[in-house]
Amino acid sequence: MFTKTLFSLGTALLMSTAALQASAITINNPVELAKKQELLSKKIAASYSEHKDISQVLHRLEEQQLRLKKTIHDPEISNMIDFLQLCLENIKSISLQPRSLSNTEKIADLGASINEGSRYIVQKLN
Repeated sequence: MFTKTLFSLGTALLMSTAALQASAITINNPVELAKKQELLSKKIAASYSEHKDISQVLHRLEEQQLRLKKTIHDPEISNMIDFLQLCLENIKSISLQPRSLSNTEKIADLGASINEGSRYIVQKLN
C-alpha cells in the first residue's frame, strides 16, 4: 500500500513538473504573448472607461512586451513592438492625468492600436 501511494505521488510530481515546463514554453511563445497582449489591450480601455485602476493591466502588458521583445529578431516585428511600447508609455502618461472624455478616448484609441499591432504580430508569426 505504501509503495503504491509513493508511486502515485511520484507520478503526480512528474506530471505536474511536465505541466509547469509546458506552461513555461507557452509563456515564452511569441504568438501566445502577442495574443495575450491583444486581450489585455481590450481590457485597458474598458477598465479606464469604467473608472477602474489600470496599473495592473499596464504592468502585465509591459511584462508581455519585454518577453516578446526578447524572443523576436525580425526587424519589421521589432519595429511594431517599439511602436506598441510607445503606445503603452502614452497610456501611462494619460492615465496619470485627471479623467476626462478626451483622455478616455485617447486611451481607447491607444488600446485599439495595441490590439491591432498585436494582431499584426500574431499574423506575421503564423
